[in-house]
Amino acid sequence: MFCDGCGAPVTAGGRYCAKCGKAIKPAGVATGQTMGQGGVPAGANSASDGRVRRNLRIVATLWMIYGGLRLAGMAWMLIFGTMFFPFLRNWGGGGWPFGGRWGGEFPFLGGLFSMGIFLALFGVLYVLLAWGLLERQPWARTLGLVLGFLTLIRFPLGTALGIYTLWVLLPESSGREYDQMVAGGGQVGSAAVSS
Repeated sequence: MFCDGCGAPVTAGGRYCAKCGKAIKPAGVATGQTMGQGGVPAGANSASDGRVRRNLRIVATLWMIYGGLRLAGMAWMLIFGTMFFPFLRNWGGGGWPFGGRWGGEFPFLGGLFSMGIFLALFGVLYVLLAWGLLERQPWARTLGLVLGFLTLIRFPLGTALGIYTLWVLLPESSGREYDQMVAGGGQVGSAAVSS
C-alpha cells in the first residue's frame, strides 16, 4: 500500500504516512467519495497506483545508460572498426549518404561512417528520452512508448528495457499520472494538482 499524497510505502495498519504525515484511509473505505468506473473511487481513477512516480527515475537512468552505451559503441566502431575489420571500410559504398562523396578521398568516411552516424542517432534519441523523462517533458512519454516498442527487437538488453518502459508508461492510468506530473512540475498529489 502506498500513500496517495507522496507515494511512499505505508504499513498495513498505519494511520498516517511516515514521510508526509497524511492520514491513511483503510482499504475498502470510500466514504465521501464518488464512485467511478468499475466501482473504483473517482480519485483512484485520476492517477494510477503511483507506478510512474515510483519507476520514472529508474526508467530514465536505464535509458541514459543504454544511450551512452550505444554512443560509445558507435564511437568505437567509427574510430577503431576499420582497423580491426578492414572489409567494413567501404561497406555500403555510395548507397549511404556520405559514402559516395567522401568515400574515395577518406576511406574511413565510407559506408561504415555513414552507418555509424545513422545508428548513433538512436543513441542521441535514447539520451534525449532520458532527459525528457527526468525533466517531465510532455512529449517524453510518447517518445518513450515509441522507443520502447522499437527496442523490443534488440535482444536481450533492449527487449528488457522496452518491456520495463512499456510496463511503466503504457497503461492509460500511467498516462494520466504522467500528465499530472507534467502539470504539477513532478509533484503528484500536491495542492495544485489535487484541487
